[in-house]
Amino acid sequence: MISRQMKLLVMTALEDTWGDCEPVIFLGEWCKRYELRDVWSKRRGETVKFHWDDRAKLRRDYDCLAALHQSLLGSLTQSLNELHRVDYSARYWQILLDPWLMTYLSAIFDRWECLRIAFEENNNIGVIWLDGIESSLAPFSYAEFIDAVAYSDEWNQCIYQRIIKSEYSSKCSIQSRLPFVRRENDRFGAVAMQRQSIIRKAISFGDRILGRIFTNYDVIFVGATFKWPALIRLNMALGQVPRFFLEEFHPVSRLPGLSASGVCDRADLRPDFQPKSRFEEFIKYWIIHDLPRCLVEDYAAMRNRATHMAISTKAIATGSSHWVDAFVKMWVAEQVNKGVKLVILEHGGSLPPYKELFDFEADIADIRVSWFLPYHLKHVRLPPPKIVGRYTNWPSVFRRLIGRKKYCSFIGNECPRWAFRAHFYPMAYQWSTSFNMTLLLYGGLSEEVKEWFRVKPYPSQGWNTRQRFMDILGFDKIFSEKSLDHVYSASKVIVCSYPETTFSEAMASGVPTILIYPEHLYELNPVALPLLESLKAAKIVFHDPMAAAAHLNAIWADPSAWWGSPAVLHARSEFHRQALGTDRKWLKKWVAFLRGVVA
Repeated sequence: MISRQMKLLVMTALEDTWGDCEPVIFLGEWCKRYELRDVWSKRRGETVKFHWDDRAKLRRDYDCLAALHQSLLGSLTQSLNELHRVDYSARYWQILLDPWLMTYLSAIFDRWECLRIAFEENNNIGVIWLDGIESSLAPFSYAEFIDAVAYSDEWNQCIYQRIIKSEYSSKCSIQSRLPFVRRENDRFGAVAMQRQSIIRKAISFGDRILGRIFTNYDVIFVGATFKWPALIRLNMALGQVPRFFLEEFHPVSRLPGLSASGVCDRADLRPDFQPKSRFEEFIKYWIIHDLPRCLVEDYAAMRNRATHMAISTKAIATGSSHWVDAFVKMWVAEQVNKGVKLVILEHGGSLPPYKELFDFEADIADIRVSWFLPYHLKHVRLPPPKIVGRYTNWPSVFRRLIGRKKYCSFIGNECPRWAFRAHFYPMAYQWSTSFNMTLLLYGGLSEEVKEWFRVKPYPSQGWNTRQRFMDILGFDKIFSEKSLDHVYSASKVIVCSYPETTFSEAMASGVPTILIYPEHLYELNPVALPLLESLKAAKIVFHDPMAAAAHLNAIWADPSAWWGSPAVLHARSEFHRQALGTDRKWLKKWVAFLRGVVA
């Protein structure tokens, strides 16, 4: 029983676990949803410090998790081959396992470490236990999994309870609450189905007809991140009929005909893996229960459908489907096993991070097309698919010509409530550092610049930054415009808040742009550091919000004069040369590259 003198450990935003008036220990800022601030602000309590605020620890943990990831890949390759009575390579299984495995290990380790620190720093802890929450957590696919791990209070409450039961049940008082009722609005366990527009239905119908006629392709593009006009031009230049393969690769959470129970028993999985710590013992036990169903119960049905697809190709180019689409991943794995080349397009890019993704994309690809100059043996640098033709087509040019370039447009950012990967970007609550920098920047602006300051909030990841900006700056300071291209066209100056794809897009637009971000939370690959220094010297990049505000005040009367000055032109040229690589002859370069791949 939990006494009123005992501190209550609150691990999620599920209010059923918050008790009544006990002093609380919030496991992290993710417990304190902005919408519930009137509730949690009245509670006496403290918040456990986020363990990856220690960047040296993050580097050590990343390397350990990367090594564990490699060990488990080998073990799971053998186990899954035995379970399904097949004999596929580690590369085949990595195409299917990642990025789920990479994400799973990082997320569980984060939850493990948060609890370890909480129990090391506190004695006499109470926990309110939600009985009935621990139903199966095995997702169908990575898409369903990421929806749970990064956003779901229920999924995370279940994981925390698993860890406490394994490691800390004797170190805390547990009070159960029955019964637990699953909330309908929780994101866990449901991949949203999008309604098809009339235009999409028409495109899908035409695509289906073409699929009955044309089945052989040199290159198949699926999830390839090109805008559709560019993709059509590229297909035609390659001498093949443009297709989107909407019928073959329809993005559903469960394909028709798949059995809910399957024919395999996951209890038969026997990973030959020797754990070296309590955490690894925990992983060895639970990973059998948590593997996606598309790799266990539904594997045979999916593989059967993939092997009977009536299309053939010499190469596959993808920028996103190898992440989220379970059936595409199965088909790709089968094709790669037959010798088809896999070309992975970097989904976005700018200044590359210190390390990323345990290099899984380089492991599974024959070639990885990068935005930045190559720094890996498998990298090939080509004009970025997301940007080619984007700022030179007639609609974009016309918008720029007639656009009223008047705003100081701030492009916001936000990250999911929970850490879901070990990476060198902000995680969980760390988004707030950038948010606070924004407020300092705004405070340092002149009244003239403030008048035209507008924020384009990042799509909500659970922190509700749009509402926060409205509450502090006012409703009139928020863009209602959804399109970034339209925001750029209306901008006198663009202010980006993170050194990723949006910054590259802003630089490619030609609009005067600055970047302000917390340097310690975006650790860069050493290959990018000379370019970063050049951008700082030209006053394009800032880490001090007051210095950035002073610069905006100084150039506001005529930003183009600064943007076209020799030092800035040199830095912009270097950014385009090293990190962007836009080229009016993009089509010729892409055709030459792809013909070389399939030759």
